[in-house]
Parts: sequence; structure tokens; C-alpha cells
Amino acid sequence: MTQDSRLKINPIQSVIILGSGVMGSQIAAHCVNAGLKVSLLDLKSDDPDRPNKLAEESIKKLIKMKPAPLALPDWAERITPGNFEDHLNWIEGTDWVCEVIVERMDIKKQMMARIEKVRRPGTIVSSNTSGLPISRIIEDVSDEFKAHFLGTHFFNPPRYMRLLEIIPTRNTDSAITEYMTRFCEKILGKGVVQCNDTPNFIANRIGVFSMATMMPWFFDGKLKAEEIDYLTGTLTGYSKAATFRTADIAGLDVLNHVAENLYPAIPDDDRRDVFKLPEPFRKMVKKGAHGNKTGSGFYKKVRGEKGNEFLVVNPNTLEYEPQTEVSFESAAYASKTFKTSGERLKYLLNQDDKAGRFLWEIHCDLLLYAANRIPEITGSVESVDRAMQWGFNWELGPFQRWDAIGVEESVKRMESEGRKVPESVKNMLKSGRKSFYGDDGTVYNLVSGAADTFTAPARDAITVSSLKRNGMEVWGNQSAGLYDMGDGVALFEFRTKQQTLGFELVQSVDKASELVKQQFDAMVIGHDHDNFSYGANLAEAVSVLQNGDFDIMREAVEHFQQVAVGLRYLPFPVIGAISGRCFGGGVEFMLHCDKVVAHHELYCGLVELGVGLIPAGGGTKEMLMRVMQKVNQNENADPLPYLKDAFKTIGMAKVSDSAYHAKELGYLRDTDIIVMNRDLLLATAKQQARTMADAGYMPPVEPKIKLLGQTGKSALEVLIFNLTEAGWASPYDKILAEKVAGILTGGDLSESQEVPESYILKLEREAILDCFNDQRTHKRIEHMLKTGKSFRN
Repeated sequence: MTQDSRLKINPIQSVIILGSGVMGSQIAAHCVNAGLKVSLLDLKSDDPDRPNKLAEESIKKLIKMKPAPLALPDWAERITPGNFEDHLNWIEGTDWVCEVIVERMDIKKQMMARIEKVRRPGTIVSSNTSGLPISRIIEDVSDEFKAHFLGTHFFNPPRYMRLLEIIPTRNTDSAITEYMTRFCEKILGKGVVQCNDTPNFIANRIGVFSMATMMPWFFDGKLKAEEIDYLTGTLTGYSKAATFRTADIAGLDVLNHVAENLYPAIPDDDRRDVFKLPEPFRKMVKKGAHGNKTGSGFYKKVRGEKGNEFLVVNPNTLEYEPQTEVSFESAAYASKTFKTSGERLKYLLNQDDKAGRFLWEIHCDLLLYAANRIPEITGSVESVDRAMQWGFNWELGPFQRWDAIGVEESVKRMESEGRKVPESVKNMLKSGRKSFYGDDGTVYNLVSGAADTFTAPARDAITVSSLKRNGMEVWGNQSAGLYDMGDGVALFEFRTKQQTLGFELVQSVDKASELVKQQFDAMVIGHDHDNFSYGANLAEAVSVLQNGDFDIMREAVEHFQQVAVGLRYLPFPVIGAISGRCFGGGVEFMLHCDKVVAHHELYCGLVELGVGLIPAGGGTKEMLMRVMQKVNQNENADPLPYLKDAFKTIGMAKVSDSAYHAKELGYLRDTDIIVMNRDLLLATAKQQARTMADAGYMPPVEPKIKLLGQTGKSALEVLIFNLTEAGWASPYDKILAEKVAGILTGGDLSESQEVPESYILKLEREAILDCFNDQRTHKRIEHMLKTGKSFRN
């Protein structure tokens, strides 16, 4: 990698994607999500009336694709289609060119030559190749071009997969590598791992190897596919999709293609024979069993008597048959006994049973292979682990697994069985260090033998784990904690399972608020978990109801509402750092923050009606207030359509599928901030908190809200009738919807009038307490707790 102090870099505001296939079009969509000006080019069509047909059709497909590549469907219009013959000169005015054309070296080289003719100096060019040598693609272009070129390997689907592998060549200027790393982190929201220019880089090299080592266990009949997936799922720190379900999602044809390309490209890899995948697997691919995209792979989805079910392939006949119940006594014990996947893994692979022997063997393969690939594919233990966590959704990367099972003990066992352990790992143990990751925030460098400082997942990221490691906890209990983020800003963390809002957590907000008043200038509400909150703790509510403690329930309802709404009236700014799933009471906390910093992937909704309740933590009031503010901003606007929108959002339990959709639904305000990178959520929230405090924050006064009275209620009753007649609402849905309508229009108010916020909050409390007294609500809550699904009665 070179470095030129005179190097020109054009800041990226626009991008041209070359190639409109599945990956190219979705990369274009994600760049639109990030706010870039995007053009998508492909081959020129033979249709004289539609020269851009290929790109246009790919853009149309984005709108219907699931999961949705675009934050909002109509954003497809923001992608400008073109073709290579007529529009390659657009590159003259763009800042970044991302090549995603067919995986053939000769065609890629030809494209680079064409790009060079129209590219202006300073424009960054990258290739999304997953298997071809990056340096060879640009070996025929100028030195200035080479300095601005690197690999950018996105994972499918680009919007949702966190990993982006950046592959500089020896000619890539280090300033370009650094700029693209930060750009892709902050603007595209990616977890960036820098890789060496080696076959299939890091994630696919390690991930496909791991899958390949497990295939003989299945095809040789030692274990069933569903048994392997059970043992290599969340039980032991892999992904929820485990091994063979992940293969079906990725595509068995893709997996086979990667393995076939890898084998000849790694002649010096002593384990390359692993990439010769079993003959029955290749037969599956040949006959079209490519996984989810063709309807069959290792599993096949069929319609059965009890609904959809997944059959599994028989390794001998390659026909599909019902799955068998998975039963390992040791795994059942581990699941019940140990809290973390690392603890379960350590226990299991020390068991002398089928499960233990399988896990030990595949981990010996994985751990030794990963260690032997350093420094070939990367010089960093951390990069290998992050590539597997971000690219394959593993909870624990290879070296984190090694730490979990015990490096010293496992090395002794490996050597006693005749396995060759890399000298770099043995040198670590000889130095007195027993693990790759230290409690002191360091990670062992297998190349230098030094202890490097653990790096943040993104530059300037703040995590609860780092605050905890650095002794910044101010106060805490089992449900919540308060941390010093620095610069006068505190962080309030949820610690409950699924971040549910139980009695203790809600009480903890009061305690934390008092401490913030005394010691800080502002407070952020957030944590490290993917999902902000699943809402109220229903199990606690059921326990209270079963004990007949209705007075306790009344107090809990009142206190929850006071705390949620009270966030807005604290004498310091409160910023919500919100990501992932945010339901019910979690949304009500979010709605009453002075400002929200939301991750792009925000799936939030007031879903209380599904469990027989209504939003009574100020949620119904807040949605009403927000639509009425829109009415006030539009002179002569008819308030009824706005009121109906708020009602449908609550009554139909609408959930956003992006943060921008959350703005459309009214869960977020126009002034709330959306960030692309989850790792920068807390840091951005802290900045916003500090800015608001420095501006001389003063809490608002209680607002007056206009209610439409009987006129509005009648309009909503017609809407409820239509929903019921159309089969959208069950009998109890209708009753719950009428309660929501009553709150939104003022209960018994006959005429339109303004009322204080407290008036509507009282209506919320009365309505939810009625729900808690209704056995139909009890049935809905109990069904949700038992099955995780809503019950319509």
C-alpha cells in the first residue's frame, strides 16, 4: 500500500453502480438509503425504445423484493438508470464507481479500461468481486487509477448484512483505504474489515471452510441435518440460521461456486481438500436444489396439515422427508444450565457423546484453520472474528470460541491427539497469556506477539461494554444501570431480558433521573443490544392479575405513565438511542424523549392491541398530538384524515420497517436523527445531548391538544365498522379499537375543544384498566407468553 501526500480524494456524494444484477441493484438501493446520488448502469438493451431496460427492470424488482432493499418503496425513483454504451461518460461527474459486473477477469479488465477513459482524477473506483484477485483487475491502468482503486465486498443482502470487506492492493494509497473505511462505516453503516488480497478474503474463506467440514458428518450419515443445525445454532454461539439453513439462504449454487473457485486458487493451503465438497452435495446443486431461491436445498418448505413445515433432504436418496425430533441429553442439560453460548460450548465439546465428539472435531478444524490463515488473509485476530460475526451472523468468532473453551486446555488436548497447533498460538501460551482477548481491553497479535488495544467496532463508537470495562458505572441493579459517558452526559441502560420494561426498571428511571439532576447535564437512554425494547413485561402483569392484586396493577399503570411521559419534563434533555425492535412501552419511552437518534433499521410500533391492551404510557396521546400539530401547520387542513391516520397506526398496530418509515407513521419526528451505523448510535446521541444542554435546555410546558369530540368519534366508528365487516378486526379487536377511538376524540366530549394533556392521559389509564379487567385480554396475554404469537378473539 502506497501513500502520496499530494493525493486527491473527491468526497463521495454520488456513486455509479456498474451492473444491475441482484447485488448491483441492491447496493444501489442501499446507497440511496444512505442519501447518495445514485446511477445504475448495465448492458444496453436491444429494444430501441428502452435502451436502459436491464437497469430499469432491476430497479422495478427492488420495490417488490423481500426483505426490502429500500427504506421506502418510492425511493426507487431516486436511482437513475443507464447503460454502458450511452452513459459511461457519467463517470466524469461522479465521486465513486462501484463495479459489480460478471465474475470474469477479462470482462472486468475491459471495463476498467473503459472507465479510465472517462474517469477524472481523484475518483475512487472499487470492485465487488468475491473471488477474483483485486490487484489483477487493475494491472493495466495508470498509477493514479491504481492508487484510487480497491475491493469493496458487500454481503447479500447489502442493506441488512453488516459486513463490508475492504481489500486494498499494494498500489492503493493508504489515504484512500482510510477514507473508504470511514465512509463505509459512517455513511453506509457497515462493519468494515480490511482484508489481504487473497482468495475469497476472510469471511467466505473461513465460513465456507466451516460449512465444508460439517458436510461429511451429514452425507456420511453420522448426524442428521437438523441435528447439526441444532448443535451449530444459538446454542453454541453460531447464527440463528445455523449451518445448513444458512447455506439455503446464501444459495447452494453460490456455496458450490465459491468452493470450486477456491480449490485451485489455494495450492499452498494444507486443508484445501476440504473445499472438495461431497459428491451428493454437488448432485443437489446440479439438479437445481439451490436453497431458498428455488424452494429446496437442505430443507424444503411444504404446506402440511398444520400449516407450513420444512422437510429435510435425505443424504442417501436426496429426497425430502419429515424432520425428526432432535434430542441430545448433554445439549438439553447445557441449554438449561448455562447462560452464555460460550459456557454451553465449553461444556458440550468436553462430553463423550455424539454431540460432544462432533463439536470437538469441527472446532479443532475451525480454530486451527483460522489461526493458520494469519497472516495470510489478515494480520488480525479481531478481523477474523468480526468478519464471521458480521458476515455470517455468528455470535462468537473463531478466536472468541477458542477463549470460551480455554486455549491452554484445548491446545493440550489437540496435541495429545496428534494435531499440529500453530507456533504463534503456542508462543502466546508460553508468554503467560492464556487468552486472545484480555480483560484489560487488549487482543493478542499472532503476528507480532504483542497485546494490541481492542479497537472500537467503528471509529469514535461508544459501547456500554467499554464504559463498563473502564469503570464508568455510576449506579445499577439487575434491571438497569447508569453510566458516565463523559462531557456531562449520562447513559441509562436497560438490563432486563429482551429489554422489557418491568416494575424495577421503571422505578429505576426515577432513581437514575435524580442522580442525573445532581451530577450530569443530560441523559441518553440506550444500550448495546440490537433491539431497544419489546415493551412491558407481560409476565409480571399476568402474575399480578392472577394474584388478584388489582390495586398494584392500578399503581403500576399510573407509575409507568408518569415515568414515560415524565421523560419530557425532566430538567435536562433526554435523548433516545433507538434501534431494532421497539414495541409498545418501548415506543412510549421513545416518543417522550426530547430527541431521538434512531438506527436506520428501526422496527417500531404501538402493538398493544395484539395483547388486548391499548397504549397507555402516553402513546395514544402523543400520536394524537403529533397529527394535530400537522393540522396546525397546514392552514385550512381538514383534521379528520390526520385523525384517521393516527387511529389506523394504533388500531392496526402498524410497525415500521425502517427509520424513515417510522417518520412517515409519526413514531419519529422530522427533527429526529437517523444514523446508518448501529455502532455510532450512542456516540451520536451523546453529541445531541451535549448540544441541547449547551443551548440552555428548558423543559416544555404542558400542551393543550385539540379533540374533535363526537364528530371525530363518528368518523372513526364508521372506519371501525368497515374494518370489522371486511374481516380485518375480530370482535374483541372492535372493542379495543372503540376504546382507542374514545381516547383520540375525548371520551364523552360532544364538541370539538382543546384540553390539557393530562385529560387524555386520564382516558388512557381508564381504558387500559378496563382491559386488564377483561378475561379476553388475559387470554391474549397468556397466548402471547406461551407461543410468542398474537391471539385474535
